[in-house]
Amino acid sequence: MAVPVPNGHDSLRVPWLPTDGSPSDKAIFFTSFGFFLALLFAVSHWSWSKNASGIAPDKKYNWHFMGGKNYNALLGTFTLFSTIFSAVTIAGVPFEASATGFFSLRWLTSGVWIGLGAMFMAPRGYRINTNRNYDCPNDYVTDRYNNRLLSVFSSLISAASVFLYIIIQLYAIADLMPAMSKTSDGSHAFDRNVTTWILGFVILICEWIGGFDAVTYTDLLQSVALLIAFLALPMAYAYYYGALAGAGDSFGYDCANFYEVDCTQPEFVAFKSPCSSSSSAAAFKSGCLAYNSQSYLQMHPAGSETSKYFEPLTKVAASGCTYNYNQSLPDCTPTVLTQLGWFGVVPPTSWGVAAATFPQTGPYSEERAWADKQFNSPLPTYLGVDGSSLFSRTAANMMSFNLLFFSLPLFPHWVMKGMSIKTDKEAKVAYSILSFATVWSTFPMLLIGISGAALLKAIHPDAGTEFFAVILDDLANKGGFPEYLAALGATGAIAAMMSTVDSALIAVTNLISTDFLRNWLMRDAEDSKLLNVCRAISGVTIVVCIVITLYEPALNNDANVYSTLIAWQSSLLWQILPVGMMSMYVDLNAWALIIGQVVGICAIVGLYIQQDSCHNWNTAYAWKENSYVYDKVLDGNNHPEACNPNTYYLDYHIWAAVINVGVTVITSILFTFLDFGNTIAALEVGVESRYGGTDALSMEEIEEMMDETREVVKDPAGIICMIIAAALTTFSLPWYGDSYDNCDFDSYARWEACEIAGVDCKAMCDVADMSLAPPFPVPALMTAASACLTNPAVDCTCPLQGGYFTFASGSTNVMIPTDPVANVSYSESVASLLTGGSFQFTGTGNGKICEGYTLTNGIPHWAMVVIACWVVAMFFVFAAWMRWGTVDEIGDKKVAVNPTTDGFGFDSKKTAVTGF
Repeated sequence: MAVPVPNGHDSLRVPWLPTDGSPSDKAIFFTSFGFFLALLFAVSHWSWSKNASGIAPDKKYNWHFMGGKNYNALLGTFTLFSTIFSAVTIAGVPFEASATGFFSLRWLTSGVWIGLGAMFMAPRGYRINTNRNYDCPNDYVTDRYNNRLLSVFSSLISAASVFLYIIIQLYAIADLMPAMSKTSDGSHAFDRNVTTWILGFVILICEWIGGFDAVTYTDLLQSVALLIAFLALPMAYAYYYGALAGAGDSFGYDCANFYEVDCTQPEFVAFKSPCSSSSSAAAFKSGCLAYNSQSYLQMHPAGSETSKYFEPLTKVAASGCTYNYNQSLPDCTPTVLTQLGWFGVVPPTSWGVAAATFPQTGPYSEERAWADKQFNSPLPTYLGVDGSSLFSRTAANMMSFNLLFFSLPLFPHWVMKGMSIKTDKEAKVAYSILSFATVWSTFPMLLIGISGAALLKAIHPDAGTEFFAVILDDLANKGGFPEYLAALGATGAIAAMMSTVDSALIAVTNLISTDFLRNWLMRDAEDSKLLNVCRAISGVTIVVCIVITLYEPALNNDANVYSTLIAWQSSLLWQILPVGMMSMYVDLNAWALIIGQVVGICAIVGLYIQQDSCHNWNTAYAWKENSYVYDKVLDGNNHPEACNPNTYYLDYHIWAAVINVGVTVITSILFTFLDFGNTIAALEVGVESRYGGTDALSMEEIEEMMDETREVVKDPAGIICMIIAAALTTFSLPWYGDSYDNCDFDSYARWEACEIAGVDCKAMCDVADMSLAPPFPVPALMTAASACLTNPAVDCTCPLQGGYFTFASGSTNVMIPTDPVANVSYSESVASLLTGGSFQFTGTGNGKICEGYTLTNGIPHWAMVVIACWVVAMFFVFAAWMRWGTVDEIGDKKVAVNPTTDGFGFDSKKTAVTGF
């Protein structure tokens, strides 16, 4: 059981522990999930039966992919919401927040940039779609340029982006379902592979039966379940664990959620709790991030420079000590211990590598394998911090994420959902409501991810990408009403993922069937025959996605799988941004657009490969080729050597986008000057018969369509609101503060010890000899403080000074070179240490004194600034949407007629405008 905390905190804040009895048998979840599946089939059948007999034969294709195109604002909001917020929000955000803390605020600021991108896309795209009666997201490209090559390229790139998104959803289903079905005996009721295959075919059958209409109405059902989960879970966490769903009470060494527990008890060992293997298991401290390996999350990140928080650990080990995992301290000889002031265990007998902070994912598999082999155990996850791009130049990484998300409104399945809304005004209402969607979706998931990390990671063995299931487990194991909330949360999570898969699946099929079949290979085929082929395409797509999800090793070994895949899909969407968005506002040549896409895709691949090279541009984690032999013993002449970092700074996907846009614009200017046309006869699609015009859609026709619309991006007030929103979510990022508040791993531990002991260590630093090693552990610190502050004759040391130790043999430093970039160090033999070597303390070189964390309302100050600016930015996004003057509001009402409604079997008296 948990030991009462010294400051009298409420025991309600202690999570479920293995000593509290058997875990939940998940019966409530199984019941609710079964009911949901039955309801899903019922809605799909209802959608099919109400429309099947009333659809004209030549309208079946249109109905299958676009439904009635007469959905109101409420239904439009729900269907967009359930499509946008899915596996990434449910599974990816809590996992990333548990590992990176408030770095995950990038999911909030990037939501603002989605809205900014939509302001360029939605009003103009909606009106074009209404006038030209599109059925496919890529119809605009075909109609605009009448160039089959450009249409096919754009369609394939769009389909690839959605293909990746389907894989993300299926990965989350495969990851979470077994974890969420973990029963009281520790077994998993749902097998990972079998469950994923079954749910994949459930989605496929629903899409086959009801088409887009079924997808839309099941989206409504899934949105309701998802919204309840988004609201109920953080409320439950707030009830049990305090402010901001527990996150506001999880920072600081004296946080309100602190608890101490004896993890040596048999129940913890049987449950495989990570804390049971800790050297401090008998009195394990948890509930506060300060008491686990994530103390760095409390402080200002390395906003504009490389992270070196764990540098002291590697540098100490480079001096002759190997690393001890249980105590997070180096093992050294007694002589060394005297000089360092550390605790020692068993002296090593030969050289060894220090805490190698190779990234946990990426191209360094040999280095990680080597380090694992030396230690005979896997490297601790937190040691990947300094070697991970997520923790270096944090502000630039967050800004890159914002820019990547600007392209997401080009997602084909999002575009289809917008196309189905009834009128311009209803579309405006839907998009305006979604301005605040991250408040009740992403933000709660972020908060419970952070509080869950502080409270649960030491207790639950499953704390990887399935961490959301661990959060639900904690509630379910409490029993009673919390168990019902957990079951609802689990059902809502799977509902969200299935909802997104069915939307994405029908979008992929629509793209491929329209551009390859309907507009080309089966141009004169009947709708019924086309739909049979479309169903086959859907089947092949879902099977291929499931196979990749379940059986691709690279995917299943990537701890950052969600952010990795979403970066790639956003990058692909940027490749169609010139043709899908820019060409709505300026004339761009079709051949220039094709060249831009080809060069852009090549740039993505090239920059991906180049990031690990020492030539020209690279990341800060590249190695010199052939700098060491893997199978040989590492020593001073054989060890990995880092390149001089020439970082991309921004994410390489952004540079690929910039290259595409630049090439497209420059070549368009050139081709216009040379009077190049947009197509040739052999590549014409025949837009006259498909879209009702006399020729390809021109810029003049687009501007004429927009005559009676006030566009946000052309309205002065709207532009000001957009600029302010963009500025707030860019300049509020952590560009300005000191990395880790000038602390490193050791100096923070001493700062914390000073605070707990009530020692004025800052006063010691004001008069200290900075060349002397800081005192530690706590008894030595107390003794040094007493002598320093009471006896002027005593040489003071600075406990808050960051630094590390180096090994010197006599007057000659024989330490093997330490890699300054990836933070990997190599030690000499202990024998050389015992024959006259010594340790010398080396400060940080710039006199950095650890200042400790600064909290505002219980969370890091820098994060509070970002949150406040994000909230204000959302209101400016909403205000910008209000500047969209639709034809229903300010234009000629006769323009707002849905030309596709007649013949669908719906009430012909309804004159509804289709949406984009």
